[in-house]
Amino acid sequence: MSANLTPDWSSEFEHYKQLSRKVVTKEDIINFFDQNQKAFYLDNFSSSWGKMMEAYETKESLSAEQLNKLEEMQWIAMPESLKLFAYDFCIKNGFCFTGTSR
Repeated sequence: MSANLTPDWSSEFEHYKQLSRKVVTKEDIINFFDQNQKAFYLDNFSSSWGKMMEAYETKESLSAEQLNKLEEMQWIAMPESLKLFAYDFCIKNGFCFTGTSR
């Protein structure tokens, strides 16, 4: 008898994956980001949020101080460029989201 130890974890990925299928426009991405903060932190095995922030820091040539200011911002107040980048990095191309079925 094998028990699934993480049914909630798995169903949460499916939930957010289903939501992400409705994302088409930039506005959809921004709304998804604003309304689904938890989706960006589900992939804690590969630390996708931390890796995304490192990649964004490099892409935008941010200083450590600028990066700290970003990380201290309210979720909804984060810049659009970060929201779009985070969606592509964590959701669209995120390891756990691309690995979910259906």
